[in-house]
Amino acid sequence: MALAARLLNVFAIPGEVFVVVKASRISIANWAVPMLLSGVIGALTVVLFVSQPVVQEKMGQRFEQQVKMLERQVKDGKLKQVDADRTVALTRFVIAPPTLKLLGGTAAAGFGVARVFWWGFVLWLLARLFLKIRLNYLKTLEVAGLALMISVLGSVVMLLLMVNLPKLFAAPSLSPAISDFDSMRKSSLLLVVANVFSFWLIGVLSVGLAKLTGVPFLRAAWFIFAFWLIQESLLVLLGGLLSPFAV
Repeated sequence: MALAARLLNVFAIPGEVFVVVKASRISIANWAVPMLLSGVIGALTVVLFVSQPVVQEKMGQRFEQQVKMLERQVKDGKLKQVDADRTVALTRFVIAPPTLKLLGGTAAAGFGVARVFWWGFVLWLLARLFLKIRLNYLKTLEVAGLALMISVLGSVVMLLLMVNLPKLFAAPSLSPAISDFDSMRKSSLLLVVANVFSFWLIGVLSVGLAKLTGVPFLRAAWFIFAFWLIQESLLVLLGGLLSPFAV
């Protein structure tokens, strides 16, 4: 099966793709190509997100709130004027659209790259600890890379939604269904997590783990889903803690 066929067939017949991966020699392209695509699409998504007028407006509102807070601290004698001016200048530089696009795009690209290695490690770890089966990490990396083509497609869909929907968090999830999305509410963040492509990815990763280890699909899916649920819960909790600094 050629590389292009593997990258496309993982959407329709992932089981056959992973059988081929298991029986074939190690191929760097199986994870390198999806990794590069994930990084590029992630960077483009962040750049487009930051470019939205509503995002820039909210950033401006948060900046004004911070300036007023610093002015009160200076007036109360809790902060020196020079320190307040330095903080304002730094914040103004960071939230400037060019800086925000550069920093956000770079971080998103790095996240897209790291995500492939992370899921490869997760598959290897789950097989080792819970299924008691030793796998070659490079093989789990191939499975993770090919499976993450689902996320690449999800990012493309998100880009299209962001272009066509006047929503701050336009995504293939339940978030576009509410008009008062608030990143400070955990319930709103949970709607973002309820992403069609996330559940699809869980299914494909479960197929890959089942094919590599030879265990039933449902057994592999249980461990994948449980790990994903814990991971996303922690991320939502972290997002709630950081929400005062978000747009």
